[in-house]
Amino acid sequence: MKHVLIADDMPTILEQAEEIIGDRYKVTAVASAEEMLKAAENEKPDVILMDMYLDQTDSTELLRELKENENTKNIPVIMTATDASVMEISRYYKAGACDFMKKPFVENILYRRIEVAFALKEAGLYELI
Repeated sequence: MKHVLIADDMPTILEQAEEIIGDRYKVTAVASAEEMLKAAENEKPDVILMDMYLDQTDSTELLRELKENENTKNIPVIMTATDASVMEISRYYKAGACDFMKKPFVENILYRRIEVAFALKEAGLYELI
């Protein structure tokens, strides 16, 4: 079973995501940057959904940490936010995100984004993005 790590400091978003995708994927839900980095390193999920403002801060540096770590650099990261400007989204793509998704989640869009990230990783194309 494929594994999705969800990192968000809003319990309602973690619950919503687990409810939507929990029957299809193994889900690990964490509420802080520290937990996210540990889970990514130890559990090696197939995809990470990460809040752009995890712990109420800009998560660009967290994304860079993931991409500089040999054990986590090839995990596709989908950034999430309730609202984000084009410039903010662009900054995350530049830091290594593979996609962006608006919250709250819409079921078919969430599945689609996760499946595309899986496909890119499995085809060896994620590293080219």
